[in-house]
Amino acid sequence: MLGRILVSLGGLLVVALFSALLAPLFVDWTNFRQNFEDRASVLLGKKVVVHGSVSARILPFPSVTMEDVTIGTDIDGTPLVQIARFSLDAELAPLLSGEARIFDMRIEEPKARIRLLPDGTMDWLRGSKPNIPARTVVLESVSVSGGEVEFIDQQSGRNRLLRDFDAKISARSLSGPWTVEGRASLDGEAAQFSLVTSPPQDAALPLRLKLDPETRPFDLVLEGALAFEAGRPVYKGRFESNWKVAENASQPGQAKPLPGPRVKGDFELTNERVAVPSYRLELGDPADPYVVNGEAKLDTGTRPEFLLTADGQQVDVNRLAGDGTKGKTSRSVATSVRQRLALLLATAAEIPIPSVPGRASLKLPAIVAGDTVFRDIQLDVRPAGTGWTVDRAVAVLPGRTQVEAKGWLRLAGAPSFDGELLVASTQPSGLATWISGKVDPAIRQLKSAGFSASVNLTSDLQRFEKLELAIGAEPLKGRVERESVAGSAASLSVDLTGDALDLDAARAIAVLLVGEDAEQHLLAERIAARLKVGTLSAYGVEGHDVDTVFSFDNGKIAIERLNVGDVSGAAIEANGAIGGTLLKPSGQGHIAISAQDPGPFLDLLRQRLPSNPLLPRLSASAAWYADSKLTVDVSLGNQDGGGLEAKLSGTSNGSRIEARYNTSDLINTTVNAKADISATLENDEAQILLGQAGLDPLPLEIGEGGLLGVTMKSGPSTASEAVVTYTSNSTNLQAHGTLAAANSADMLDGDWAVDFNSEDLGPYLLTLGSILPEIGTGLPVTLDAEIGLAKRQIAVKKLATEVDGNAVNATGTIDWQGDHPKASGSISMDRADLEWLAQTVLGPVRDPASGALLESALPKIAAQAEFDVELTAKRFAPGFAGTITEFAGKLSRKAGEIVLDDVTGQWLGGRASGRLSLANSEGAGFLQARLDLSGLDLAETLATLRTERGIEGAGVAEGRFDATFVAEGSGNSVAELLRQSSGSGEIKLAKLTVPGFKLGIMAGLLSEADVLGTAINEEKVREIADGLIKSGSMQVADLSLPFAVTDGVVRVQNATVQTSEAQLGGDLRLSLADGEIEAGVQVSLDAGEAALPGTDAGYRMILNGDVLSPTRSLDVTGLTNFLSLRAFEIERRRVETLQSNVLEKQRLRREAALARFRQDERDRAEVERLRLEQEARLKAEADEAERLAQEQRSLSLPADPVGTRPVEPGLLPLTTETVPPKPSLPVPPQEKVTRQPLPSVPLTFDTLPGLN
Repeated sequence: MLGRILVSLGGLLVVALFSALLAPLFVDWTNFRQNFEDRASVLLGKKVVVHGSVSARILPFPSVTMEDVTIGTDIDGTPLVQIARFSLDAELAPLLSGEARIFDMRIEEPKARIRLLPDGTMDWLRGSKPNIPARTVVLESVSVSGGEVEFIDQQSGRNRLLRDFDAKISARSLSGPWTVEGRASLDGEAAQFSLVTSPPQDAALPLRLKLDPETRPFDLVLEGALAFEAGRPVYKGRFESNWKVAENASQPGQAKPLPGPRVKGDFELTNERVAVPSYRLELGDPADPYVVNGEAKLDTGTRPEFLLTADGQQVDVNRLAGDGTKGKTSRSVATSVRQRLALLLATAAEIPIPSVPGRASLKLPAIVAGDTVFRDIQLDVRPAGTGWTVDRAVAVLPGRTQVEAKGWLRLAGAPSFDGELLVASTQPSGLATWISGKVDPAIRQLKSAGFSASVNLTSDLQRFEKLELAIGAEPLKGRVERESVAGSAASLSVDLTGDALDLDAARAIAVLLVGEDAEQHLLAERIAARLKVGTLSAYGVEGHDVDTVFSFDNGKIAIERLNVGDVSGAAIEANGAIGGTLLKPSGQGHIAISAQDPGPFLDLLRQRLPSNPLLPRLSASAAWYADSKLTVDVSLGNQDGGGLEAKLSGTSNGSRIEARYNTSDLINTTVNAKADISATLENDEAQILLGQAGLDPLPLEIGEGGLLGVTMKSGPSTASEAVVTYTSNSTNLQAHGTLAAANSADMLDGDWAVDFNSEDLGPYLLTLGSILPEIGTGLPVTLDAEIGLAKRQIAVKKLATEVDGNAVNATGTIDWQGDHPKASGSISMDRADLEWLAQTVLGPVRDPASGALLESALPKIAAQAEFDVELTAKRFAPGFAGTITEFAGKLSRKAGEIVLDDVTGQWLGGRASGRLSLANSEGAGFLQARLDLSGLDLAETLATLRTERGIEGAGVAEGRFDATFVAEGSGNSVAELLRQSSGSGEIKLAKLTVPGFKLGIMAGLLSEADVLGTAINEEKVREIADGLIKSGSMQVADLSLPFAVTDGVVRVQNATVQTSEAQLGGDLRLSLADGEIEAGVQVSLDAGEAALPGTDAGYRMILNGDVLSPTRSLDVTGLTNFLSLRAFEIERRRVETLQSNVLEKQRLRREAALARFRQDERDRAEVERLRLEQEARLKAEADEAERLAQEQRSLSLPADPVGTRPVEPGLLPLTTETVPPKPSLPVPPQEKVTRQPLPSVPLTFDTLPGLN
């Protein structure tokens, strides 16, 4: 408003005032006063009158002083302008040239009245017009002090008063430019101001006005043109305003603070309106500011109204603050929504409410403050008396929370709101984080939350009509009203109906709205409620079909009706009232509970009452409490200490249940209270009673009924007495206990004496799933035990029992402090069974019908009892090969694994030791075993195994052996665990005798084969060999048989042994699952002199079938080949002999013919020689005779005739008679030449095996 007034006066008032003051320069000094008044009136167009004194001087410079000067007359006769005193000093020299240079002018206490006529024109512009020599007057310094301007607006009826006007003014001429600086107060608002004009242009005066309010943190600069349109002043241009920021000296290292908000835009100022067609608001860093655009308008005419719009960008408070820490949301757990609303309303109350009608609109896409974002903000309001009419208020808060409101908001006095309100969040956890900095788990589960209602909110009354409340997916409908009148307790009425209600989430949301003490506030009020919902969730419990009517007043709660159709499978009907004090409550109640399957309900109670020692066992046995219908009558406060009496009766799974509980002090139950508990359960089938007692029987009926009873009495100072009894036709149990703390969680602690006897415990054990090795029909059992219980630890002082003649004695301790019991001590018994021990981790081992190992999957056994005991037994059954006597070892079980360690005992005529581990991990079985045997009797072992299998033994091997065996395996069933076992070991025998396995059969075999001759085949050889083998025994010394076990199969490979009669080698495959054997023994006989190169006189004995009674067969292929080859060799030699004889005869004949031929040749040669010799001799004799005859003739000797000569000795005369016959060639006997004709039978080699 100060700017508008100064703009309106800037041209008119200053021009008129100073024109009047300059009038003396243009009048005659001799008649100064009159001429001044006349001349000034002409110049200003208004009547000017000097009522006071006038003084003037010329030297040393012209000076004029006037007092009490008035200008013009208002309609009421008062002057338009009245000046108490003014004076001026001018320079003389410029006057000589026609210029007035006033170097000092003083105006004191001027008072002016400016009237705006009803048509919007100024009264100053009516009548004569001023005639001012603007360009011949120079004002170097003008001072105004104590000025006052009254602005009368007849158009709008509002008046303004400008007071304490002090200014310094200068002007080069009266047409400008003008410079004005000063201070003034408009309607009590003081401000510094400055005004600068330029020479008029196109009937408009360029004007720059700067305002600096003293009580406002901003300044304002207006720069535009002042003109008169139809006599009405109009000031148009642009404006700029800056928010002031304290310029404190920054510390070293600190950033310079950012400047304050800046706004600039266009404006148009008239008396009727202030219009800002557009403006730009900048926040933050000037280099990258946040910008808000909009428009503003204020009409001050006959129908005043205003308009303010703002449309901005996203606001980042952190960036605007220049320091991220300043933009934090400053969440506080202690600050609730109610407190924040109160703070917001208090802040809104400080905003002045315009007295004229109008509309304000704000639109922002988002506001970012720290880690909080407010989105899509829109506010449309109209002033309405002492408050605002909210046409539309919309914002999206953190957590995707849509908030909408419309109605009337009253801010004066006690704030109130009457209208429509909507709050809808699709991410309640985000909203909770923003409000309190943390998220209640109940809110975290919600996908949506909110409400809509017609509300009337005041400090005394909060009413929600047509309420639709959504806490989760399903809405509730109804109304809620809270009224608080000073001096009395607040009252709350609730009437809600719907499909679902989450009380946990509702409580958490109430804490957000009201604060951490919401529940304390609630309990301090009077409450009346009706609630009918399909599903009610509270403290993690879900109830269905809930219908309740209740009230709470002055600490007393009265339940008129509470019907729950289903809470964890149970239906509940209850009514009653509870009052009194916390230390001494009083009241009565009736509760009816029915459940077809009470398991979920009992499990719920167990979770909610973890210190109750009975509920875990009841929850575990819930299946045996099917079809339960129980009623409970409770009475409080009937005894001195308050006390509680409860009676329970009904049926459950056919059992008739009666129970009673009395305590004298409900509060001090562990110190001074007396309590009596008694309960009986009776059923025609004892199996159900066992299940209800928590023993988890199998679905096998026992066939007799029973009565189970429990009584307990406790006093404030004496020990409690407890008795547990069970009675049936064949079985009786009595347990007497002296308990130290019956009213605590350790209610069973104390000393117990147990006496038990049963004519036949077999049906009970079978029903309980206990399968003992020697259980049969009729299992009499007696037991006498003394035990002590303390802090979940059991000390077994004495336990003596006899189970079907098997005496068992035990001592030790059982620690029950963990999730499962841990036992230690010692156990001695007459008989023990490995299969029974295996069942504790593997479950059933064999099919009861077939006796075969089970193929079904191993059970996933939960955590079981752990124990570590010394076990001794007179007889221990390993499951095969009889029993181990004098058995001793360490038995332990932990985490699904049972271990027998340091085992020793007498077994099968020798001694056994070893270790066994069986484990079950989530249905996966594991086995580890080591067995060391020393000096076992092989004959006894085989005989025992055959007897167990019902096999009649014949020809049992004899000898003593040592063995070592290590194995491990895994599987998902007992059968698979054995099949997939792997390991290794070795059997050593110093001496082994095997009947029916004779090795020295070679002599008999050759003899029988010679009889067959060449008619040898496998059938005949097998028959001969089998008979010879069975005719005797085999003896072997120092036999070692290494073996391996893979996937449940025993394998022996490449085993060899050497005897004087044969070499043995073989392999074996034995299935542990079914006892089937596949074995082969290669026997290489010593053939002695009958051995043939390249042949093996051996056979293979093959064993198949059951290992204890295998089927034996012989593979005599090798032996048959040997004998066939031997027969062939014999036949070959015979044939060769025959051929030799024939060839020899032929040779002899050839040699005889040759000899005869040669003899003939020799004879002929000899005859020829003799003939030639004869002829030569005869010729010689003839020659000699001729010589002699000649000599004789010469000598005259007579001749000797041939016939008269003597023949030489040894020579016969050669005649045909004297030639010898053919010579005979004798054959010596060593040539073995048969001197008979060759046989006429042909040779037969084709029948010998292997020749064809």
